[in-house]
Amino acid sequence: MMVFNTDKCKVLTISRKRRKVQHVYHLNDAPLESVESVKYLGATITSDLKWTQHINNTVNKANNVLAFLRRNLRVKSSDVKATAYKTLVRPIVQYASTVWDPSSKNLIHKVEMFQRRAARFTLNRYHNTSSVTKMLQELDWTTLEQRRKNDRLIMMYKIHNNPTPLSALDYSIKQATQLTRVSKPHSYQVPYLRTESHRHLFFPRTVRN
Repeated sequence: MMVFNTDKCKVLTISRKRRKVQHVYHLNDAPLESVESVKYLGATITSDLKWTQHINNTVNKANNVLAFLRRNLRVKSSDVKATAYKTLVRPIVQYASTVWDPSSKNLIHKVEMFQRRAARFTLNRYHNTSSVTKMLQELDWTTLEQRRKNDRLIMMYKIHNNPTPLSALDYSIKQATQLTRVSKPHSYQVPYLRTESHRHLFFPRTVRN
């Protein structure tokens, strides 16, 4: 599979093969630069279809915006800070999360650590003895992992009820669904998947939830 970045004339080759075959692609007889990652619609896509780089970029961007607020938003009101966080920062780490939602513990932890820093900023408690867990409870903030799960379930609901123009994805879900005698008419069954990466794709992972 190839993804072309026509703005910068670069090409990203996506392959499941362990040993990659190098190809030189041309556009109007000019060779295109081959890259290992490309940014498309705000998401960083890599040649191995892993989301580590995208998550690292996203968390770094969110931390930079949070640091900007800490330097410039000189107010004591935790309500104002919480509103600034929810409006300007949290959407950064939730954008397109139904696509890149991590399954590994280290990446989940990396994203959660960002929100824990945001809690300290909101309540202005930076002492090591302060419990961030209690801060999150005080702020009534749901974990980002749970928010991503909610987003996936909402997306699944939209796909199932067709309020969005996702006909191709809807077709693939119908093809993957197998109804049994004990299944309800609108229930889904996860097909057998051999690889761990396939088990954590949007559809099988959301159905299991």
